[in-house]
Order: sequence, then C-alpha cells, then structure tokens
Amino acid sequence: MGTKQYNLPEDERPREKLIRDPSGKSLSDAEFIAILLNTGTVGCPVSELAHRLLCAFPSLEEFINSDWQAMKTRVAEWNEKHPENPIKGAADAKLLRLAAAFQFVRRVQSRISADDFRTANAGSASGAATLFRRILAASPEKEHFFVLPVNSDLRPLCEPIDISQGSVSKAPVHPRDVFCEAVRYRAYAILVAHNHPTGDPEPSAEDIEVTKRLIETGRLLGIKVIDHLILGSPQSANGQGFISIRKIGSVEF
Repeated sequence: MGTKQYNLPEDERPREKLIRDPSGKSLSDAEFIAILLNTGTVGCPVSELAHRLLCAFPSLEEFINSDWQAMKTRVAEWNEKHPENPIKGAADAKLLRLAAAFQFVRRVQSRISADDFRTANAGSASGAATLFRRILAASPEKEHFFVLPVNSDLRPLCEPIDISQGSVSKAPVHPRDVFCEAVRYRAYAILVAHNHPTGDPEPSAEDIEVTKRLIETGRLLGIKVIDHLILGSPQSANGQGFISIRKIGSVEF
C-alpha cells in the first residue's frame, strides 16, 4: 500500500501548498511532480520519489521531453547506480501519467494561435519560420521535415505537417510523402522546412538536392514549391536562426 506525503507538516504538503498558492510560484519542481505522482511507497514517500526521479535525468528539459519508456529506462539506470537510494514505486502507471501530462503541455505549446495562423503568409520567410518553430518546439533534439500547404494567396491551409522525424542528424524524406499532403489539401503551393539540431542552419549538399527534387516533382504536379527553410538556433551566425534556400540563390525555384 503506497504512502503519501503525509509525513510532512500539513503546510508543507505540495497539494495543500498549491491550494493556498494557485499560481504555483511557491512550489518547487519536485513538488509539482509529487502532485502528479500522488503516492509514494514504503521507504520512499512521494516527495522523495519525485526528487529522485528528477535526479535521474541530466536536466528538467530532458525529463519533460521523455516518453514513459525513456523514463522507465532512466529509472532502471538510476537504481543500478544508486542501490542505496532507489526509485521505488514508479511503476508504469505513474510514468504513463507523467508522460501524458508532459505530452499534453508540449502539444498545446506547439499549436499555432488563431491570430498567428490567420495573419501568416508563406511568402514571408521569417513569418513562415515562426510557424514551423512553434511545431518544432515539442522535439527540437531530432531532425524533422515539415510541409505547409498554402492557397493562391499564400495563406496556410493547415498547420505545418511533420512528415518525417529522424535522428539528431538526418530526417529521410520522399517527394511522395510531401506532395501527398499537398494534394490532400488541394494546395496551390507548398513551403517546406526542416531543422538542424546542431543549431547551424547552413544547408548541406543533400539539402540542396532534396530541394531540387521537390521542385521538379512539383512542376510535374502543378504545385509550386515556394521555398525550403533550414531552421537552426536563433543565435546562429546569420542572426535570424534560419536560412531560406530561395534567398541564397543556389536553386532555381
């Protein structure tokens, strides 16, 4: 039978603290995790369980970007290295609850607001880059390839679609997958983008070849490719955090 955090004085219990302070500013990261976990176990009350779970990850960012299986792996690694302070009571159900909460928040954060979407124009590279970045925020550590179908006014027909997720260095993409989405939305044109997790948006030779292949396919289908954006870090050398292949002039659109 699990034990809760009731060994703590009432005014120090996370749930009670959140009741008194709805803003949550007075709660630590571990206290928020403790509320989600709800219970601990014998020898490891919920507040201590939350603390150990946080310690099992190199950073809070990695923790909240992990799925439940990655969490389970981290728990096993921690327990192997720290048998004197094991993470006890973090069964699959608890890890699933945490992962679901984190995933939901990432999903909401990545959604484009109605105003952003309504005013977006794919003819503006900087404006389009903002839309792609919002979607990318959920998983920036991997390379993703996006397509944005647009109408004849260059207004988006939907949110950017993540059609390929790869490793930290490559996201395989095929013209079939790109234009399948364009046809589905009866797009006049498309804008494509992918990120470089290294932060350097400089296009590779392969990026240029992929762009050329997409442009050729688009011409056959009567669907224009407006641009291919390479997303990097906002602190990248060019100061914008992205590069427009159209603007650098290495490919004829």
